[in-house]
Amino acid sequence: MTTDYRRDTVYPAFFHREQSPVWLSTVCAALGRAAPAGTRWCEIGCGQGYGMAILAAANPDMQFTGIDVNPDHIALAQARAKAAGLDNAAFICADIRDDGVVEGSFDFIVNHGVMSWVDDAVRQAIASFVATRLSDDGVAAVHYTSEPGGAAFRAFHAVFRSVAHRPNPIAEGLRALTAMRDAKAGFFQLYPHASQTLDALLADPPEYVAHEYLNPVFRPLAFHEVEALFAPRGLSWLGSATPIENIDAVSIPSDAARAIAPVRERTLRETMKDMARNQALRYDLFARPAAPLGDHAHLSLLRTAAWRLLPGAPAAGRLTFQTRIGPVEGDAAIFRPLLQALAQGSRSFDALERVSPFAGRPALLNQALQMLLWADVAHPVVPVANPAPAARLNRILLAEKHRPALVCPMLGSGLALGARDLAALGDGSAPQGLRHLTALK
Repeated sequence: MTTDYRRDTVYPAFFHREQSPVWLSTVCAALGRAAPAGTRWCEIGCGQGYGMAILAAANPDMQFTGIDVNPDHIALAQARAKAAGLDNAAFICADIRDDGVVEGSFDFIVNHGVMSWVDDAVRQAIASFVATRLSDDGVAAVHYTSEPGGAAFRAFHAVFRSVAHRPNPIAEGLRALTAMRDAKAGFFQLYPHASQTLDALLADPPEYVAHEYLNPVFRPLAFHEVEALFAPRGLSWLGSATPIENIDAVSIPSDAARAIAPVRERTLRETMKDMARNQALRYDLFARPAAPLGDHAHLSLLRTAAWRLLPGAPAAGRLTFQTRIGPVEGDAAIFRPLLQALAQGSRSFDALERVSPFAGRPALLNQALQMLLWADVAHPVVPVANPAPAARLNRILLAEKHRPALVCPMLGSGLALGARDLAALGDGSAPQGLRHLTALK
């Protein structure tokens, strides 16, 4: 969102499920916060608009606005939206620091992969935009590379920037990092998660690596720095858009959890959690302060949702959650009956409350469903009044080379699918359930 941000390569297409209005509303409900009542959504730094197009097609009764500084991104986004007939999607080429970029307020404001790649002035402008444009009951989702785990990648940035002047800086940088890992350099011994990131970069498109590590600015941020951007502007931290990180019992090592338990001051508590997880990424939710819901109102809010299993979900048996602190085994006494109930079809929250062991324990059910949401095992469902935009966009996306997700209108979101499912949808041989899910009947 700044003239310093590189604009010579197009950022690859991505879909981030945490930006879905349904996802954000569901996580807010789990935290005891009513979802925004309005229907306006905005993304700061929308790239080529792939994710926003999916959400616009999945939610044709909402209005979506994407802002990006790169005119090539906006041109691609506008062409895709026009081809799919997405009248509810508007893309704006602008610097977020400019006055009057958009008018009115938004009920959801999101950004992904921006805050750690721009300078302080742009971060301040983003925070001001959110504070000015967020509706009274709206929610903002803010993604950034975080301390302390993200600090390791300053070294990656230094390597790539040191070869930025060469003809193929991506290949040169990856070669240098691989050589250091093969030599068992102390950096990779100290930061084992850096080796996993290097493996991912070796498989990622070069354009993605360029945006991640060839920008002049790259700075992991501590939670207190991001909170300090929003708090003076009247916005409070709600929790994480990553649901499992709102459940300490399965996202923090037990010894660290005991050390953190007595801490009540929020900033220190979140900082200690980041240390416990060696947190490299955060996806924070901010909103204007509101009175907490009472138990009855909170339960009524949870009971408005219905849930279904996603393709490939286990109907029973062992469920292992791959978390930042390693694999966490799901308790079979909790998850087996829940999966078996959902295997019979969509179920409302109050219907699932009647499944043992959830009778009289809605908090346990709430946490279990949040874990299934995070693990791509289950998802809330929404009424589908008009599947036509989803069908049109999915046909276009199936013809594209890179397809990180397709539209699923009954989820109000998108879903990443494997190569076999994508091929079957493309040639019309997909099972009826998958075709129904993607509106490609």
